[in-house]
Amino acid sequence: MASCIFEFGFRSPSATIMRSIQTAMYTGMKKILILLTASASFCFAQEHHGRPKGPRPTPTPRPPPSPFVEPNFLLPPNPDVNDYRPVVNAEGTMVIFERNPTAMANDVKLYIADLSTGNVQRFVNFASARADWCWSRSGGQFTSGPVAFSNDDGIYRVDPGGQPVLLPNTAGMIYPSWYPDCEHLAVDVTGAQVTAEIDAITGQTIVSPLANETVWAGFASVNQANPNLISFAGQFNGESNYYNQDLNYTWVTDRSTTPPTVTPMDRQAPRGAAFQQKFQARAGWWSPDGKWFAFESNRICNEIDGQTYAIFIQDAAGARPAIQVSDCTWNVQHPKWFPPRNDGKILLVAAVQTGSMEPFRIASFDVTRLLANAR
Repeated sequence: MASCIFEFGFRSPSATIMRSIQTAMYTGMKKILILLTASASFCFAQEHHGRPKGPRPTPTPRPPPSPFVEPNFLLPPNPDVNDYRPVVNAEGTMVIFERNPTAMANDVKLYIADLSTGNVQRFVNFASARADWCWSRSGGQFTSGPVAFSNDDGIYRVDPGGQPVLLPNTAGMIYPSWYPDCEHLAVDVTGAQVTAEIDAITGQTIVSPLANETVWAGFASVNQANPNLISFAGQFNGESNYYNQDLNYTWVTDRSTTPPTVTPMDRQAPRGAAFQQKFQARAGWWSPDGKWFAFESNRICNEIDGQTYAIFIQDAAGARPAIQVSDCTWNVQHPKWFPPRNDGKILLVAAVQTGSMEPFRIASFDVTRLLANAR
């Protein structure tokens, strides 16, 4: 018995036995392969069940990002009031603006809002409009100085923590714009349709006109980095015998020359007759560093009758084409600048009308990207 066991354990298998083993292995592998193929076919059928035959549909491409800046509204919507002509303090924390009830267009008074809390209070208790807030540059930093505004009586001054004081002999003057010393103002003299420099305490006229006799001028803005440069919304007066603010370009008076040099802000705009709509501009304001200029224009809008405006930015030299900031559908007007920020963002503040029957609202516009691309 022991001998048989030894022989069976170590004897080479016969050819018959090997063929039986190979046949069994082949049959088993074939069955496994059939099962795997059937499973894969079943899964594929399940995965594609219900899909139409043919190539997959091409996905709809995403629209390109808008080249314009969207408004960031600073206060909640209020259909009962119209908010207009904003100006920000030197710290970028408060905004003064005009407000009137939508049912009473002529009842315009200045209000002030805290941008961190949204709290709104009346700034002046009587008719008041067209405010400008002086940013003092003493000590190398901006600090909030006095506020100037106008009404039918003339120009008012409000010192920090003080009460409004009417400057004498300023009746008929509107749109005050501070010089950087916070001691002088550039103003629009209605009737005469010129701009003038006045003393911000006595109201005395120091220079008039700031431009020359060839243009009608209004809405002055003083370059805070170079106060010899005063911009204004102007019209060549040889073209007609009356002033039409819808036919304005932005002009610049350079008072460092004798006589002062008066030219359109945009170097391509004509200095004489033949108004060209593509250069139309008004309500302009210099940036804090004096390198950029923001203004409103209807030059590319469908309606050029004064009802729809966009805001633009141009380099202070007027050497390059203006950059459109807002879409015409927003009807954005009266842009001014926020002070420089620690985060490097560059902001405008402006009045925005979201529809022809809607009231204006105050909003900021982040123009950091636009100016970075323009440098």
